Amino acid sequence: MDWTWKNPLPEEGRTISFVGKGGSAKSTTLAHLLRNWKKMGIPAVAHDADDSDGQEEPGSLLAWAEMLPVHSEGLGAPVYRAPAAPSLKAEVDRLRPRRGLSLIDTKAWDRGKQNSHLAAIRASDLLVLALYPSGMEKFRGASILGAMDEVETMSGHRPHVVCLLTRFNPSAGAADGVRKELEEEGLHVLKSEIPASESKTGYAQSFGTVPRLKADSDMHQLAKELLVEVTR
Repeated sequence: MDWTWKNPLPEEGRTISFVGKGGSAKSTTLAHLLRNWKKMGIPAVAHDADDSDGQEEPGSLLAWAEMLPVHSEGLGAPVYRAPAAPSLKAEVDRLRPRRGLSLIDTKAWDRGKQNSHLAAIRASDLLVLALYPSGMEKFRGASILGAMDEVETMSGHRPHVVCLLTRFNPSAGAADGVRKELEEEGLHVLKSEIPASESKTGYAQSFGTVPRLKADSDMHQLAKELLVEVTR
């Protein structure tokens, strides 16, 4: 399969932030996306805000990148430690490649006002809400929409928001019910979904390794879908 993809991004590029609770596979998803976008010819940089307040979460994107051999292709894009919240947008804009993406990986969702989440919302063109498909997740979606209302009131900026279902059992059917509930709440749920997999080659076991590339995989499909969403 030909991996080349017509770059739909404008000259100034776009910024995507990933938010969600701890363990929602944000960092895992981002690591795989970086490799897929590299293969597709889409330039990108990532900003790890997991430890922007000095308390790094285990399994962070930056820790993953630092574990890879220097002679390897790594994650396919540089990963930076995100600055403190007041400087986040300026730094993300400064480092974003021409016709490329800046990606922000946030820590576990916290509605507190003095943290990186509101700054990530302010910096973003697209906000990706990573959700485990349980019935309680629609309440997390409501919390994030409330935070977006707050940012819009303060700055006049409101990013496009989409939901990504992650770590679900494809045979359980739970994702369909959660998808319906989220859509009834007015949230847009991506067609792409990231299944749980504990196999040796599954996403859950890939931390610290160079992510594998496979045409038309879940991650490849997600990489393409996000390019559509971020340019709406």
